[in-house]
Amino acid sequence: MCNLTLALLIFVLGLSSLEVSAQPFHTLVTSLHKDLNTSLHTVTLTLDPSEQYLVDLDAPFNWNRCNGLQPMVSFDDPKCSTARSYISPLCPEGNNTYGYSCYVTPVNPITGSCSPSYLTRNVLTVYWTAGRSLSTYRIGYYNRYVSCAPTSLLQSLPAQAIGVASLSWSTLSLLYQFTLREVANKFSLCLSSSSDDQGVIFFGDGPYYLEPPANFDASSVLSYTPLIKNPTTQGYFINVTGISINQQAINMPVKAFALDINGGVKLSTTVPYTTLRSDIYSVFISEFKKALKGIPRGKRVSPLDFCFKKKITQQKKDESIPQINLVLGDGGYWTIHESNLLKQVDNNVACLAFVDGGDLMEHAVVIGTYQMENIMLQFDLVQSRLGFSSSLSSLGSSCGNFDFTVRP
Repeated sequence: MCNLTLALLIFVLGLSSLEVSAQPFHTLVTSLHKDLNTSLHTVTLTLDPSEQYLVDLDAPFNWNRCNGLQPMVSFDDPKCSTARSYISPLCPEGNNTYGYSCYVTPVNPITGSCSPSYLTRNVLTVYWTAGRSLSTYRIGYYNRYVSCAPTSLLQSLPAQAIGVASLSWSTLSLLYQFTLREVANKFSLCLSSSSDDQGVIFFGDGPYYLEPPANFDASSVLSYTPLIKNPTTQGYFINVTGISINQQAINMPVKAFALDINGGVKLSTTVPYTTLRSDIYSVFISEFKKALKGIPRGKRVSPLDFCFKKKITQQKKDESIPQINLVLGDGGYWTIHESNLLKQVDNNVACLAFVDGGDLMEHAVVIGTYQMENIMLQFDLVQSRLGFSSSLSSLGSSCGNFDFTVRP
């Protein structure tokens, strides 16, 4: 009798999100936060802003700290077989069973540690928006699939993080669990460069207003390049064919960035700085030094190796700093703005915000969060394409400019 009552309760709660979805909106929104200590970004998915989830473009499913109140998913639930297809080889051997519940293996993306656990259901809360601010309609998605995980798995995550939010291709990711008839299968990520300002994530189509300047819609300034699937991971890859410095291509090994040969170019929200395999990094850093025109070196600040005496100003472009472009396979360019290229480490020293990943990197390049900040990135899973803006600061805006006020 108790089991039947619980099942009916879950069914009714699951319907509540569909009732709210009848509102005349097509986009969901919630806030992002940059952690001062780790430089990682978290997302708000509960009514308690002190409880955050780490943003992860790779994770196959969402997980949070066990609270004892989340109903377990049974092993015969169709989504259990999906979750179990992501059993991690990193996990210690166990009996792989929790009775009739669904055994899964959540992974900490920072430490690589893993813990046997079980799939549960939980409530995830976001807002509807018409693009300018929060609407008065908040939507609680009940009955969503979220793995339980022990507190020990939170090690090295931001202090306010209670788990990991999946934004990958997986059908257990946030996007697929938020998708209703009214919401397009795409999300747009805007990471703030400051821990003092909230970033923003939209689920669905624009407009995405980041004001000032007045009526600035970030969805209107996007360029596009295809997203590539890697069969070995749920993350996102793009086709980069080279790197140019001041419009001049630098010499790289043949197919240095190829997915099938050298692991490709991956986007990651769990790596703070773009990381290059050593053979790529050594050529890039050598050419960058040549283009820097005699600016004196500064003391390195780990993990950044190449530092020099420079004070970055946000007001105008410094012509002494080389322009860096990622050359894309479709003929386009991803220009890395000065604010995403250099990190000011003290009043007089700036460092190139790129890291040498060693000879044994799994991927040729991993684009980290520092190079994604203050840029609108739209992951369109329907058309398999990445939309990207230039630096919003060059357009007079920022990722911290969304209005999180609730307005009718």
